[in-house]
Amino acid sequence: MAGFNWNQFYTLFKAKMGDSCTVGRYTIPKLPTYPYCDIALLDNSGGNYDLQGHESSLTPLITITVYDNNYGDARCYEVSMKAKELMLSYGFQCRTGPVKIDNTDPAVARWVARYQRIFGSGDELRKLR
Repeated sequence: MAGFNWNQFYTLFKAKMGDSCTVGRYTIPKLPTYPYCDIALLDNSGGNYDLQGHESSLTPLITITVYDNNYGDARCYEVSMKAKELMLSYGFQCRTGPVKIDNTDPAVARWVARYQRIFGSGDELRKLR
């Protein structure tokens, strides 16, 4: 099995981001938790299989969505950029964003970014820069 552990990554991300926002996963935020940062694992494709079906790499695709109330674009941008710097420092590439996305409630700002990285067999989650 290649070296990406979603729970380990989520715990690390939550600890590093916790002072600037509330962090959760797969949750719709409620008013008192703003600014809120939702992190979701969208895909974790395996690759480079051998003839016995063993994978030698994983390519997680992670979406980070930041919410804030009262048209908080400035705070969403700030939290999104902190998350981006953290993701880049662990070797993820920014595939999209962070970019403002229209929300169903116009009083709530929403910014979204997607990150991806290849983890080979034996790779560990560690800070690269």
